[in-house]
Amino acid sequence: MTLKDKQVTFLKNFALLIIWATENGYEVTAGELFRTEEQHVLNRKKGLTKALRSKHQDRLAGDLNLFIKGTYQTTREPYKPLAVKWKSLHPDNIAGYDWGWDANHFEMK
Repeated sequence: MTLKDKQVTFLKNFALLIIWATENGYEVTAGELFRTEEQHVLNRKKGLTKALRSKHQDRLAGDLNLFIKGTYQTTREPYKPLAVKWKSLHPDNIAGYDWGWDANHFEMK
């Protein structure tokens, strides 16, 4: 599968996740979808990531801000249903929820 093919699949799945979330009573807003090389370098310097290259740079990751009853969710647990749904959409989908931090992060390996 080419990078473009993966990007197409990722974006379709990301859209399906957003639709599923809204149909199930969640509100989501967009977080980071694309990250420049410059931003990635800054994030590494700040200790926000250890990754040598982010999936955001390849357009294979996106972040969603989750709201429940109008309240922004800053803890991990409310993201679990989204993580479960995300992983059900494609065998290569990974949820940041599973590594204990970055619960609003959804990527395709």
